[in-house]
Amino acid sequence: MKTFHYFILAFAVLSIFSSCYTISYTHSFYKTPVFRRDASFKVISINSNDPLLGRLEHHLLKNGFKVVSDNYIRGEVPAGSTIVSTRDTTYQLPVNQSVTLRFAEESESDYVIKFQSRSHYNSNRISSLIINVVNVKNGQNEASFTFPGEGAYSYSSINVDEAIALFIAGLAGK
Repeated sequence: MKTFHYFILAFAVLSIFSSCYTISYTHSFYKTPVFRRDASFKVISINSNDPLLGRLEHHLLKNGFKVVSDNYIRGEVPAGSTIVSTRDTTYQLPVNQSVTLRFAEESESDYVIKFQSRSHYNSNRISSLIINVVNVKNGQNEASFTFPGEGAYSYSSINVDEAIALFIAGLAGK
């Protein structure tokens, strides 16, 4: 009888760690029929310090898309501190100032890619990613990606690069 239990246990372990076990990420991608893959794209973000901005540009370039860089660097720099005093305590609060620096002339693009994401603290995984590709001539959204997709659990998470690869595969029609 013990041999039978060991056989079931071994089968379960092999099933989990074999190639038969696949992970599927629920996502949603839609592209309109008028979307042009050969157009130029500009990824924009309020904060140019966002690592997702660089990763999106990297994956687009790596997959043969024309990428136009945003001509501004945006961020916050320390600008001193404010002293706050109460009856028994005095402490300092750091103050940051928004800075925008234009480093090149404006370059036109056919599409603007804007995104929103929610990541796990200090991690390479995200729990939410929404990407929209907007035609700059008419303002219409011509492609859209969401993770997690409809019906997925809210505690789903995915590696950032895997999520971007799913988006790029949708754009490329793969």
